[in-house]
Amino acid sequence: MAAVPQVPEFATVQSDPYIPQFQGILQPTDETLRNRAGSKGVALYDEIRKDPHAFAILQKRKLEVVSREWQVTEASSRRLDKKAAEEVQRQLKALNLDRLTSGLMGAVLKGYAVAEIIWENIDGVWTARKVKVKKQRRFRFNADSELRMLTRSNSNDGEPVPERKFIVHRHSIDDDDDDPYGVGIGSVLYWPAWFKRQTLAYWLRATEKYAAPTTKAQYEGNYDKKRQDELTAALSRMANDTTIVVPENVQLDLLEATRGGGGDLFEALNRYLDELMSEAVLGETLSTNSGERGARSLGEIHNEVRVAIAKADSDLLSATLKETLVRWIVELNFPGAGIPELWRDFSEAEDLNDKVERDKTIFEMGYEPKDESYINETYGGEWVKKAKAETPPGDQPAATTANLDFADSPITTRRNGEVVTEELADQLETSGVPVIESMIEAIRTEFTEATSYDDLVERLARLSSEMGIDDLASIMEQGVTLGRLEGIVSANG
Repeated sequence: MAAVPQVPEFATVQSDPYIPQFQGILQPTDETLRNRAGSKGVALYDEIRKDPHAFAILQKRKLEVVSREWQVTEASSRRLDKKAAEEVQRQLKALNLDRLTSGLMGAVLKGYAVAEIIWENIDGVWTARKVKVKKQRRFRFNADSELRMLTRSNSNDGEPVPERKFIVHRHSIDDDDDDPYGVGIGSVLYWPAWFKRQTLAYWLRATEKYAAPTTKAQYEGNYDKKRQDELTAALSRMANDTTIVVPENVQLDLLEATRGGGGDLFEALNRYLDELMSEAVLGETLSTNSGERGARSLGEIHNEVRVAIAKADSDLLSATLKETLVRWIVELNFPGAGIPELWRDFSEAEDLNDKVERDKTIFEMGYEPKDESYINETYGGEWVKKAKAETPPGDQPAATTANLDFADSPITTRRNGEVVTEELADQLETSGVPVIESMIEAIRTEFTEATSYDDLVERLARLSSEMGIDDLASIMEQGVTLGRLEGIVSANG
């Protein structure tokens, strides 16, 4: 007989010997906070944001999420679920969800973020009138991972908070759920930011020391403290007055650093530390470090990595809001309704230039939109179909050249056959350009993405078997037909 599964949690936080506790209040497992924070606690990571580069990349990660449009989707097509979703969307718009998102994204740096909901019953509808993001330093978690708030009367253990009152969003780079404080990327950024501050301090000292040359005075004779003090005082006045008068037996020299005081070394070290922080926050460096250069394809990959990280942040935050604020609005006002989904749209808008090329290629293949409204809906504005040019008097239409659909309208033969063949040649050249360019672009892509010569050979072999040649064969067939027509025209004189 199979054993009955254990129902309650077995590996609890209370039994974990590696998580420090004090009178039932958990302490963060973040080693940087435990070793460096002292009484500052999580406020230690505020020092990181004082670094301009660290602030910029943190803002870029945050704004990549905030800038995306958000949407509420009902749980089902039931009328109750639709009403619940409409009410959630109305309240989130009134709250300024982007501002709330920006505040809760503070969990990325510090591990967790807390926001308080100010409820108000308006005409029988429980409404989240405001949601205020609070400082993390005011909150603690007990052994049951329950939030507690520090007050003047209880600044050690804190007091329990009411239900459906506080939103807690967590971010953990350790990929576990044992620490209710989370583990933010501040634990990774702290040391590069700290080393950068030390480097800048040494750089400033070196600049102050070597910006102006050091004056060296030599005099004849043995050591004479009185004379040395007089020269030192005179040289100090020289630093401000730029002129000095000394006896003939005193020699003055200006000593300058032979290597610029190590400025190049300090600059390289600072750039390296900036790159470390960029990689930790954004997963890439090309969009933040101007000194680095890369291929366009590499830049696109870096951008995709950054967007993927932002999408993950957005999904985690949306899940937190769904299980707290959204759920509470629905449960208080629409008991029994399904909880709607909250998400942000990370789909990229299609490049209109690429779409034009695609539509042009499809049209040259012999297809056109079924409805003229497609142009207006796709490219915006108001468009009308261009009127066809009228045939001048005296020009008689002739039979259509068989199997030569090179133009937007049927090809008419004029009296001079050379004109017809020249027009057909131009149209054939225009029709062949997209086909040939697409094949060249496919080959160029394989060259760009190949990592070695053997890899390139394999990629080209695979491409040769996958690349279709039907379009090129059609163009070649039409070219042969055109060649015959040119021969006939030439033979007829």
